[in-house]
Amino acid sequence: MQYKIDSKIKYIFFMVFFFFVCEKEESINNSSLPSDCAGVSGGTNICGCTDSTAFNYNNSATYDDGSCQLHVDNGDYFITFDGANAFVDLGGIHPEGSYTKAAWVKRQYAYSFKHNILSGNSSHAFWAPQSQGAKLSAGHQDNFFAVQDSDSLPEHIWTFVSVTYEASSGTMTLYKNSEQVDQATDVPLPEESTTTYIGRYGSGNVWYGDIDEVALWGTALSANEIAEIGQEANNFNATIDRGSYESSNSLIGYWKMNEGGGSLLSDASGNGNTGEMTYLVWSTCDECGCMDESACNYDPSATIDNRSCDYVDEPCEACVDSQILRSDYDLDGVCDDVDEDDDNDNVPDVDDTNPLDNTVCLDTDGDGCDDCSSGVYNTSNDGPDDDGDGICNAYLIEGRTVYIVGSSYNESGNQTACYWVDGIRVELPGGAWATDIVVVDGDVYTSGTGESSDACYWINDVRYDLPGAFGEAEAIAVHNGDVYVAGWYDNGSCYWKNGQRIDLTVNRDSQAFAIGIKNDGSVYVGGYYMNNHHYIIPCFWKNGGNRKNLAYPSGGDGEVYDMVIEDGNMRYFGGYVLHTSSFAGYRPTASFWRHTSRTDLRFGGSDMDIYGAQVNGMTMDRGEVYSAGRTDWFGHTDGEFSGGYFPQYWKGKKIYDLEGGPLGWFGTGEAFDIRVVDENIVVVGAAHRENYLDGEMSACYWFNGELNYLVKQGDVPAGIDDWYWSEAKGLHIE
Repeated sequence: MQYKIDSKIKYIFFMVFFFFVCEKEESINNSSLPSDCAGVSGGTNICGCTDSTAFNYNNSATYDDGSCQLHVDNGDYFITFDGANAFVDLGGIHPEGSYTKAAWVKRQYAYSFKHNILSGNSSHAFWAPQSQGAKLSAGHQDNFFAVQDSDSLPEHIWTFVSVTYEASSGTMTLYKNSEQVDQATDVPLPEESTTTYIGRYGSGNVWYGDIDEVALWGTALSANEIAEIGQEANNFNATIDRGSYESSNSLIGYWKMNEGGGSLLSDASGNGNTGEMTYLVWSTCDECGCMDESACNYDPSATIDNRSCDYVDEPCEACVDSQILRSDYDLDGVCDDVDEDDDNDNVPDVDDTNPLDNTVCLDTDGDGCDDCSSGVYNTSNDGPDDDGDGICNAYLIEGRTVYIVGSSYNESGNQTACYWVDGIRVELPGGAWATDIVVVDGDVYTSGTGESSDACYWINDVRYDLPGAFGEAEAIAVHNGDVYVAGWYDNGSCYWKNGQRIDLTVNRDSQAFAIGIKNDGSVYVGGYYMNNHHYIIPCFWKNGGNRKNLAYPSGGDGEVYDMVIEDGNMRYFGGYVLHTSSFAGYRPTASFWRHTSRTDLRFGGSDMDIYGAQVNGMTMDRGEVYSAGRTDWFGHTDGEFSGGYFPQYWKGKKIYDLEGGPLGWFGTGEAFDIRVVDENIVVVGAAHRENYLDGEMSACYWFNGELNYLVKQGDVPAGIDDWYWSEAKGLHIE
């Protein structure tokens, strides 16, 4: 009996000792691993804001680091709208009943501009159209002049504007600088609007000038309330009740526009109605700046303090050239000089060949591939190195270099023009977006539009602005050392040769999208113009003066979007024409022309499913025409999708579907250009990303039909929800 008891005691002692030793060993092993941003040894947490209602919500974060912000205020700023493609998307927030809209605006003159301030994609508008003498106006449905000021909205002067609507009586009241300027009754309720914009109505009709302090309420403010909030210039502070103002609880959204950077507008109302900015410029007054000499960004020339002062107040921060630099690469609270693994690739910095890049560390297995090419140290997942350059799978096509041009977020979080070389992003300075690319003798030529909404082109990283107001450059070609760019400006279509503008069709609606040079030096430009009967006619111009129509159906329209010259002689053009359809009326039909003879391409679906299709880009290979574009679907009749664009390409007339079309509610994908090389078909464009059903498109390429995205989440600063938004518009393969 005693023996059995002693045995049990020994067994229990042994087990306790065993578990203690194992636990101690595990503790020792874990403690030797680098800690992640949550302080977990060997952990893989991603730190950030996990509150989905916060302005800086990071949907990739797995650990909340306490950084959530409902509203951002970095000083006194406002937004400049360039009058071309700049706007803010606020989503479907407009009430169907009573409301008030208010904003501070500063208008610039622009011929025929609509100057929308706070309007919808349909049914409601608050604007000052130039066609009405730039008079402040507002209304619903088909009457957007239900109320209108008798005087023009002044140019270059900050003006407080507002409009109220009381649904029960149908009373709409218009104010300028807090004074009532018009009123109407029996104004019908606005119909449902799925999107509300700052600086835009529908798909255009944009504002030209500056806008600050925009607010939307779900009630009609009184005249006394309007007077109260309009007292202080550019700061009506709609979140605080005072005096006659008592409607802060009725705020739907309040955008103070004081972020001073980035592409998102935070909602100071606390309702989380973040605005998404497109092609906008942050501004402050010329005499404004930081006036505190102790601040890092002190501006001795400033005479007005705009609350933008920035100070060194964190352990890992330093002031360098008036900018705060943070030496904490992985934002784990441990400064880089003492952090043993700055890029969290599980390789200590002392052994890491690049401690600030988690895809580069070392090659311990000697296979020619970096062990961290997957983003973390893993010798079993570092891939092949077929081209022997030390970077696994760095090429897209073996023995070739692939150039893709477009736009995406840069490492600072701004949407800019760029191109990718075998998947590596190259910034195009001062560009909003880029449209075409060609490489000649090692020099990269790209066309596009600059930050100031004027046409431009780049040779490598040097930008050249092109004459013509509000222009866009759509295509580029190089012949015998001369640079040719096709595009348009506010007076019509044109092309530029070495920076000199040659007008094509002007003083009417006309745009050029394609350009090619024959072996004999003849210049061909493809596009469209509006004739005297208001039809849009597909056409091409030869040497600037000889315009020739391309075949199109009677009573229909058409446009040319790309062209290719076969063997330096025969011209092919790609685009669309309008065909009659028993179900859809006039239906866009993808087409290409050989000189002037047209071939219509197949839809790949029925009249009940497809609204239309178009060709965006084209190429030739062995006498065969390859076209890239899209089909526009009403929706599958089986109900799986509700409509949107699908990316596709055609070989001859045969259509091929590509991955990346709609995943859900009006998603979209589109192919913009195509090349065939070494029997491989490469198509570039934009496609929806998995799990982002309602989001924007993402730049991509299809290699023999297989979808590959160009943008990775790690390429973009944390906190940008639509980090994937990007486009690939042009393609060149060497």
